[in-house]
Amino acid sequence: MKTVNGKPYRHGHGTDEQHRQDQALFSKLLEHHQALSRETERLENGIIARTTSDDPELAKVLQAHVQGMEKRFGMGRAIRSWDPLFAALFEYKDQIRMEYRAIENGVEAKLTADDPKLIELIHSHDLTLHGFVDEGFEAGKRESPKPDWLK
Repeated sequence: MKTVNGKPYRHGHGTDEQHRQDQALFSKLLEHHQALSRETERLENGIIARTTSDDPELAKVLQAHVQGMEKRFGMGRAIRSWDPLFAALFEYKDQIRMEYRAIENGVEAKLTADDPKLIELIHSHDLTLHGFVDEGFEAGKRESPKPDWLK
């Protein structure tokens, strides 16, 4: 079983062309994280988040990244499955509603769920994405914050 930082990939490790493209987009966003901005509105059942960039090229990368992640999520093709938070997102994917739309300079995402535990998971994922925007590759190296119920 493949591992990263001694932790196993719980949903496999992608090596196909789509995975390489998704990883390249993610790396570009981490590399240029200072040019990104993220705002979150907490909802009773989840979040609405807007991630934008004043750099038109980076805004397009952001939109392409979100489209790729939406496809991966829908197909159950995990990314960062060594990270308990991301593994859990894929384990509970059928109980989390995700809506994305392109907005000027970026994307807006609405993630909601009915189960309070999954709402905690959504909030932890949001904290993780704020970390990626704030710290770039440094945040990408760490395990994500996660709810207490998630081992």
